[in-house]
Amino acid sequence: MDRDQIRQHIERDPFARFLGIELLELREGYSKTALTVEEHMLNFHGLPHGGVIFSLADAAFAAACNSYGQVAVALHVDVSFLAAVEAGTRLIAEATEEHLGGRTGLYRLAVTKEDGTLVALCQGTAYRKKQSLAIDG
Repeated sequence: MDRDQIRQHIERDPFARFLGIELLELREGYSKTALTVEEHMLNFHGLPHGGVIFSLADAAFAAACNSYGQVAVALHVDVSFLAAVEAGTRLIAEATEEHLGGRTGLYRLAVTKEDGTLVALCQGTAYRKKQSLAIDG
């Protein structure tokens, strides 16, 4: 399966697009995504909603575990929120494959500010299905 086709398929994710998540880097077992926190993403404390930060990490996770062109879905993800950020902050999420078995993969997901400050740390387990991604073209 062509690497560009896989990337284009992942970039069509409607929820990630809605949030403004960008896919910066993609290779087998790894991805990097980014978004800028906007005012409408804040909670009643004036901080980014945890769901926004988690969604950025989840988008990186989805890209990394589907990067082989084989359908992979999340089985479990845990998240620890470690630092608060303000509106206007650009966040980067990196998903790194730590282990790939026959049907499952384990991923480390780190969300940082552009300066490298750790904002959230996650661990995700993905289940790899037998089918390939449905690539158009």
